[in-house]
Amino acid sequence: MLLLLSGCIRFDVDLGIDEDLTAYLSYRITLDIDDSDLQYENQLKRALNQIGWYYQEELGFTVGLNTDDTPYELTMTRQIPNSSFEQAFRSLEDMLTNEDMTIFMQVDMATQYFSRQERYVLSALTDIPQIIRLSNAEDLTPALKERFDAGLEAGKGNITVVLPASETVSSSHATSLQDNQISMTIPLEFSGQTGFEMSAKINYLSDGTQGGALEEILREHDSSRTRGIYMICAALLTVITALLLIAVNVLRRRRQR
Repeated sequence: MLLLLSGCIRFDVDLGIDEDLTAYLSYRITLDIDDSDLQYENQLKRALNQIGWYYQEELGFTVGLNTDDTPYELTMTRQIPNSSFEQAFRSLEDMLTNEDMTIFMQVDMATQYFSRQERYVLSALTDIPQIIRLSNAEDLTPALKERFDAGLEAGKGNITVVLPASETVSSSHATSLQDNQISMTIPLEFSGQTGFEMSAKINYLSDGTQGGALEEILREHDSSRTRGIYMICAALLTVITALLLIAVNVLRRRRQR
């Protein structure tokens, strides 16, 4: 509530699973205060310190804090290393559904494994106005309540989701797929609900490593098979040539006798 009383607040959320199968959840709060906020300067710094301390000491987040100059910035990140995608998916789900650390009020996650393919879906919903209604915002004085509502209107931020993927199945927002990682950015609504959904597929190669799209894997397989045929033909041609040379030499020696 105090942070929303400041001149301009930005709140960004990053979550997902990186290339090393590390599940992560990160929050970044940025406050750009002006002259009218100087009366709250010490309270704002103290609030950021208290939030950072709680997430670090109680929830195991790595915290970075800058209040020496504006904009003030608080970054809090929790990372969990894993040995498989299934384990990483569960680790991410545990963080997103933990009421002590998540901003999401609804989270649905599921995976389904096929032969050399894994499909998953992730959807989540947050409602900042509802979270505010559960606080004591209504107890603010009219002047502070007006400033508080203005802070809600001016608040900005994004939710960025990054997950391993070979192909996109569906998504509620625009996505980009690069280096077998799918990325989706969702504008965070301060005055309403923010929801998103992402569904994707991971294709695995014969050695168990992640591959690209199925068409790419089949094309590479056909290319490898074609190269194999060429190599076999080249080897046979070499053997046949060698046998012909041997036969020619034998015939030549017989004629010389």
